[in-house]
Amino acid sequence: MKVERRKIDFSDGNAVIDDIQHLHHHGYRRAGNWNLTQICQHLEKTMTGGMDGFGFRLPWILRKTVIQWAFDRALKKRSLPAGAPTLKMLRPADVDAAAGDADEDEAVINACIAAVRRAQDFPGPMKDYPLLEDPPVDRWRDFMWIHAAHHLSFLVPRDADDSGANS
Repeated sequence: MKVERRKIDFSDGNAVIDDIQHLHHHGYRRAGNWNLTQICQHLEKTMTGGMDGFGFRLPWILRKTVIQWAFDRALKKRSLPAGAPTLKMLRPADVDAAAGDADEDEAVINACIAAVRRAQDFPGPMKDYPLLEDPPVDRWRDFMWIHAAHHLSFLVPRDADDSGANS
């Protein structure tokens, strides 16, 4: 039976953490390729890089045009399109479509939760953010919750009802 993605929208980091912990403790079915550890590794890298810098920036013209448009669209729609490529440096270290939830890494999940907590309280400013030109920290933070919802929507809690809805 094909697993359908969930429709979720996180309003803050606590909701992200609650969902990660629920998935970790109760198990899930996958509607995508990454397991919880892989998603957590990606989210931790993305949030930490946003707060501490990534060590690179895309060209100014891209940051001010195409990427700004996509960022604003994601905030307005509160979603991201499936299948968009991920920068190699932000991909999980071991992407194995066969990896299941039994192979979860507690340390990676805890590091992700710590990054979410830090992002929730992060005062800014955004240091040389690679994708946008000086994004306001509150808009970046909201984008991080949308980004987390995007990835976590591919994991459906085992105790979810038949509609696949949870949260």
